[in-house]
Amino acid sequence: LDAVVLVPMFPHALSSRPIVVEGNSQIRIDILARNRIHPPVTCDGQVNMTARPGDSVHICKKGHRLTLLHPLGHSFYASCRDKLRWGDALVN
Repeated sequence: LDAVVLVPMFPHALSSRPIVVEGNSQIRIDILARNRIHPPVTCDGQVNMTARPGDSVHICKKGHRLTLLHPLGHSFYASCRDKLRWGDALVN
């Protein structure tokens, strides 16, 4: 899937949803000069910066693909089921 996903961090409303755009999209977010706060900018949960009024944040997909290793026998959904107790009885 050739896509970029923008995900709001710590949304305080159910209407705050991720935005999925085509992988070749060029996204620019302008911080208005009259903005009174310095919003934090985080990339993949790792790089933290502070934007200032008048700054622009440019977002695009990196040119290199990422290969992930997946242990044999590991199931993401089984882990979620165990940790979140999906399927357990609601009342004992």
